[in-house]
Amino acid sequence: MNTRIRSSLLSLHRWTGFTVGLVIVLMALTGAAIMYRPQLEPLLSPDLLTVPGCTGLVPLDTLTVAAAAVRPAAKLDYIRLIAGDAADAGTDARMPAAMVRFTDQTFVYLNPCNGEVLGQRHRYGGLLGTIEQIHRFRFMKNGNLITGTSAIVFGLVLILGGLYIWLPATLRGVKSALKFNGRLKGPARTINLHKTVGFYASLILLTSVLTGLPQAFDWYKNGIYTIAGSALPAKAPKSQPAAGAQRLSMESMWQRAQEYMPHPQEVLLHYPDKPRDAVEMYLIANDAPHPNARTMLYLDAYSGKTLKYIPYADSSLGSKLYFWTLSLHTGHIGGPVVQLLLMAAALSVPFLAYTGIATWLRRRKRAIANRRLRVRVARKTNEAEGICAFELVDSKGRALPRFSAGAHIDVYLRNGLVRQYSLCNDPGESHRYLICVQLEQASRGGSRAMHENIKEGHVIEIGIPKNRFAMDPAARRSVLIAGGIGVTPILCMAEHLAGLNADFEMHYCTRTRQRAAFLNRIKKAIYANRVTFHFSDRLAQPRRDFMGLIGNFESGVHLYVCGPAGFVNMALDAARQRGWPDRNVHKEYFSAEMVKAENDTGFDIKLASTGKVLHVAKGKSVLEVLSDCGVDIPRSCEQGVCGTCMTRVLAGVPDHRDVYLSDEERIRNDQFIPCCSRARSDMLILDL
Repeated sequence: MNTRIRSSLLSLHRWTGFTVGLVIVLMALTGAAIMYRPQLEPLLSPDLLTVPGCTGLVPLDTLTVAAAAVRPAAKLDYIRLIAGDAADAGTDARMPAAMVRFTDQTFVYLNPCNGEVLGQRHRYGGLLGTIEQIHRFRFMKNGNLITGTSAIVFGLVLILGGLYIWLPATLRGVKSALKFNGRLKGPARTINLHKTVGFYASLILLTSVLTGLPQAFDWYKNGIYTIAGSALPAKAPKSQPAAGAQRLSMESMWQRAQEYMPHPQEVLLHYPDKPRDAVEMYLIANDAPHPNARTMLYLDAYSGKTLKYIPYADSSLGSKLYFWTLSLHTGHIGGPVVQLLLMAAALSVPFLAYTGIATWLRRRKRAIANRRLRVRVARKTNEAEGICAFELVDSKGRALPRFSAGAHIDVYLRNGLVRQYSLCNDPGESHRYLICVQLEQASRGGSRAMHENIKEGHVIEIGIPKNRFAMDPAARRSVLIAGGIGVTPILCMAEHLAGLNADFEMHYCTRTRQRAAFLNRIKKAIYANRVTFHFSDRLAQPRRDFMGLIGNFESGVHLYVCGPAGFVNMALDAARQRGWPDRNVHKEYFSAEMVKAENDTGFDIKLASTGKVLHVAKGKSVLEVLSDCGVDIPRSCEQGVCGTCMTRVLAGVPDHRDVYLSDEERIRNDQFIPCCSRARSDMLILDL
């Protein structure tokens, strides 16, 4: 699948769901309810819609007169009779009431056995009537246009577009995508449910869309006749009244209709509107294939002569297909099984909306966390040999987002590089950020660009502060140990603790005094008496005596270590030997010792969004393979230190080789660092 097309379609799919999708969710929920309206309404309003069974019915004109007496100013539209199940009046069974409808869509319900008026209600009255009104958007002008257009967009973008996005690239991927993976948890489970449920529901939902459109658009309805090769329905024939002739009674018309179809299941007779209008009616036979299998009959309103009679069996293919779609759309074909399928598909719409929105929100939250700020370099100073400090302020003079001790920011450089630097000023300051950059001899471009290209007055982009090296506010005492440029977050912690007048000690280890950043600042600080400097050129043995430096663990004391990987690992080993529990030891690496295993093998990765499978050969990183295939994800250190490229794992077992993830995060195996980590399983499924 073309990646660019898929990306554009995914964006269109998502934003259509956020807009038109709201209308579709409303239509789906209301549609699920009104599908059972014929069965539920007699139960909800039995005294209005049903009467005790009987064998003798009063003439239709008696019913008409009684209804007109209730609404004398209203204009008659039609009368509808539905056969009951009672065999005789002596049973306890009830039969449907007769319905006389007026042109304002108000029904008067009557007892067909004695002509008694039972009550009146608008077509969209009552609970289920209101739900149907909402479903059809009849509470506003041009409701058909809104529902019809929404259904078309739903079918094209959300259903067909969703299937295109879902379609895996291989047959093996299709078989896998058709199954729900019950082993997945959390966000991975949500994505899997969205795709699996979406596929099966889409087949039914597309049918609902196609069968519902004839009720919204005449052009679609006419298209059914055209596709079927049938002529459009002809205009109704006209009555031929003689001079001074009077219309016959509706009862006589009803009796005439029964000559064609005795005891129909349902009959609807329209009252003529204009003098020459015929009496138009449809009849549904007891053995009709569906509730809309209409036999049409037109009678001269004055003579009772048959003007046109079209049994359902003789109706055109287009007419049969049109009325069949109406019955299928409302779940009146196929019995309870089809109704359950339609209801399940309708209820899947809000479920798919939830899973789709939840997935987007999670990714949106990640995007917000990665949003950029424009800042100006207010000052650039040399802090030590090969070390520069940069004071950054908002480009428009606004306050910067607050941060906590141990936080860092991403710095976006013009050559496309992204680097992370710890903030080393007081966390209480919001007018500036202070970072410190050491020029690496083996620089891959980041530190060299900062030192050589960034000048005072330049405007650069940075990310909002993030913190993976946060302090424990409940600590009784803190021990801070910095190695080299790792002093930057440690210095911020010292400023914070000093401001709180908290108990702490700080150890700063560097190779030489000349390479110690912020030496004068520390000596002048109010906490200077709590800082001990360790210079390796004064030591007989370069390795730090961490065992003596850290000491035995005491309850409530927390240890914070930052520096190169070797330095940090020695400190951690000493802490373990001294009895420090992991929860009281906090670390941050400034560089990693890259692991290159001789027995590395290739493995596959699968992109969850497209199903595309990529092979990661020995000697190549996952990040490189993704980049080669046009899948760009944020990156920075590319050594497994910063976590910028961290990606969620939906299935498979990663081989963690980073220094960013905690032990608990590694055990969960639901995310990994693709710039350095690999796979223990044959395949990893990534949330990309």
